[in-house]
Parts: sequence; C-alpha cells; structure tokens
Amino acid sequence: MRYPGAMQENPGAGRIIRDAVPADAERIAAMANALAAITEGGPGLMTADAVCRDLIGQPGIGLIVAEEGGAAIGYALYTASYETAYATRGLYLSDLYVAAPARRQGIAQALVAELARRAEAVGARYLWWVAGPENAAANAVYDRWGASRDSRLCRAVFDAPFEALKRG
Repeated sequence: MRYPGAMQENPGAGRIIRDAVPADAERIAAMANALAAITEGGPGLMTADAVCRDLIGQPGIGLIVAEEGGAAIGYALYTASYETAYATRGLYLSDLYVAAPARRQGIAQALVAELARRAEAVGARYLWWVAGPENAAANAVYDRWGASRDSRLCRAVFDAPFEALKRG
C-alpha cells in the first residue's frame, strides 16, 4: 500500500511515524517476537529476512514504525479490509506494538492515528483489530479511543487444520 509520507507526531521529542524500511527489519522482528510472547505465550518465528520478504513494500500490506532518536520503538502492521454490512473499505490492524520503555507516552495512539489518516486517504472509513480479553491495559486504552467491543469469536486455521481444509 502506498500512502502519503511520514507524519511528524512530536518534533520536540524527535519522534516520527514513517513507513518501515529494510534497515528496520531486525528491530521489527524483535518487537514482533516480543508481541508473540505476550499474545501467543511462546517465542515468535519472525526474522529480519521474513520482515523484508513478506512485509516491507509488499502489495496489500502496510508496515509503519514509530521512531525516536533514530531507532524504531513501535510498529503497526495492517492490511486492507472491506465490510459488506456497511459497504465500505477499512484497514485491519494486525499488529500494534510499542517497546516496554516507550509505553504510556501516546505512541500507540500516534501509530493508530496515522493509520486512520492513511485509511481516509484511500476512502476507507474504519479500522478494526482484535485484542485478547486478558489484555486489560490495552483494552482500557482502546476503550478511551472510543473503539467498540464485539462479542463475536475470532477464528483462524493453521498448520494441519489448514492443510485439511484445503483438501476439502
């Protein structure tokens, strides 16, 4: 996905939100693996090679970073979405992560605000994401942002069930 360039969120603190570049790959992989440890309860499998191969500059996938002092301190991974019930486009926020020392400083909100601007730039009218009910701190932030809660269950198939589903 191509969108307008980086947004200067807090010039005084030297923070910017920008598109990820290959030089960010190691740091993004480390943050993605830290997120997996939280959400999946085990080590993640993300590598810098996978970030470069599968995410950066790929059609239909967006990856932005929050940078401070020349280092990535957070990221958001997103894809295009469409909601037939409302006949409108949106963005699905797949990952939102801010490194522990940088939390509670508005960085997650700056990342999501940039996604909202990017969504609007392509005619999209919503963002959606999922969060585990046990993630009380994140859910409290999302509630403050005005995000609605949904009682539907999320479903996914991986590995052997994915293979079985392909076979019919």
